[in-house]
Amino acid sequence: MLTIDTHTISERSRKVGMTVTSWLTCGLISVMLMCVLATFLYIDRQQSDVAQVRLQTHAMMRMQHSIAWTHLAVLELVLQHSDQTDFGAYSRALNVLNTQSSDALPKMTWRGTATVPTSEVLETLKSHWAEIIAALNVGQPDRARAVYLTRDVSGIASNLLKTMTIDIDRYKEVIGDTQLRIQNATTLALILQILSGIFCICAFAATARTGARDAKARDIAVCAANASREQVTQLFEMTEMLQSATERSDANVVLRSAASELMPDFGGALYVFNNSRDRLTLSTTWNQAGEDLPDSIGLQQCWAMKRGKPHINRADGKKLSCEHHTGNLDVLEIPMIARGEILGLLQIFASGENAVERLQQQMGLGSALADAMSLALANISLRDKLRSQALRDPLTGLYNRRYMEDALERTVRMTDREKQEVSVIMIDLDHFKRLNDQHGHAKGDSVLRDTAAVIMSQLRDTDIACRYGGEELIVVMPNCDLDAAAQKAESLRAAIEALSEPNGAKVSASLGVAAIPSTSHAVRDMVASADAALYRAKQDGRNRVALASRRDEPATELPENVTRLEAAE
Repeated sequence: MLTIDTHTISERSRKVGMTVTSWLTCGLISVMLMCVLATFLYIDRQQSDVAQVRLQTHAMMRMQHSIAWTHLAVLELVLQHSDQTDFGAYSRALNVLNTQSSDALPKMTWRGTATVPTSEVLETLKSHWAEIIAALNVGQPDRARAVYLTRDVSGIASNLLKTMTIDIDRYKEVIGDTQLRIQNATTLALILQILSGIFCICAFAATARTGARDAKARDIAVCAANASREQVTQLFEMTEMLQSATERSDANVVLRSAASELMPDFGGALYVFNNSRDRLTLSTTWNQAGEDLPDSIGLQQCWAMKRGKPHINRADGKKLSCEHHTGNLDVLEIPMIARGEILGLLQIFASGENAVERLQQQMGLGSALADAMSLALANISLRDKLRSQALRDPLTGLYNRRYMEDALERTVRMTDREKQEVSVIMIDLDHFKRLNDQHGHAKGDSVLRDTAAVIMSQLRDTDIACRYGGEELIVVMPNCDLDAAAQKAESLRAAIEALSEPNGAKVSASLGVAAIPSTSHAVRDMVASADAALYRAKQDGRNRVALASRRDEPATELPENVTRLEAAE
């Protein structure tokens, strides 16, 4: 015997009834809203029509007034008996009339029993006025009166003004009818709004009574939504803070703070991709992440990086684990990739019961953290690249001349405060133009790059190497006296000369050395002294080092018959 669950049937019927009622309510509300919207659109169009008709009416009234004013001025001139005729009123009235647009006139008017264009009648009237004024100008008032009477100027003007009055009255009737329609439509819209409001109130009341049964579930959903909203807010704040991060260390601080707040029960670590080593290097950790974390991870050692999607390493080792995974913690690993570029790896650690399930629940939040950090690291990397491009020569990788000038000024000020010397070495490749002509510019570029690499390999961390211009290079050496700089210059000269064999071409350089305060007292003097010493080395046979004259020694000048350009060659 079948037992029918009446509660289940009742619940299903209630849900079906609620669904049908909801759809009907939404449909009726939508219809009412559409009617109200259509009414408002109709009212708006009618108001636009009224405004247009009012503009036409006002324009026609101004035109009518101007015609009447001009005709009255002509009539006064015709009727006056004074010997001195004042045409001022007529001129002003005619000027005002001429400024009016002919569009303000009615299209047609009556002339006798026929209809003619109104603009033609107005031109005829203007012609008669002009003829009358011309007669008055030459002192023939009788002729002017004859023209006024025989041409029926008064009749033409009256007929034209009457036609315009008829059109103006018709426009006013149109305005009145339209305003009445607007008033009726407004009343209808108000009624529809009231009905919609009453219906909505009834529908909302019914929904509220029905929704009381689901209050508990709704409260739970609200709590979950609030928690999610709080997480989203914190993520937005984190993203905003990361946008202000200019260094990787700043981004690490923001990540540690946000992750500790969003996931207080989980530890974490961030690995950042190192291009030069082709490995992921440990950047930061938080909340007592797993002990003995490796300092670096190979891309091929991590399944998350190989798959390009999150991966969980289990502590029990029952499922697929990465080669680098050690310890007794379950780890969620999320690859960080932005614009197709590998940026790093985010690790989230958990322990205890249901650790894997808890990590799976945090996968969405962890991915959001990884995405925000990926974007921040990409922006920092892009900023660093742009800064490097602005300060470095693209061919040699050395700093450019603008950076050298600023750095040299700072270095001189610093060494002056510390009562130390600063030296510069000016380097110019010998016969570089000949090398370009004989072996091509590609070989010349290669020699410049090799020379820059050799120079950088022999300098201290505090030394600054720059491309001064063309094949000229300059090295700034803080806390280095003239003799030590000369020894370093000789070492650089020998290293540059050693480039001849691997490049298959004769490579050598002439070097000039100067220092503050040994040879110069200011930055500009020191660079000029090093430059002069360089060209003295060129004059003496090239492939050698020349020192600038000390300040207590007489300066060595180039012979008068040797120009600077000749020395450079």
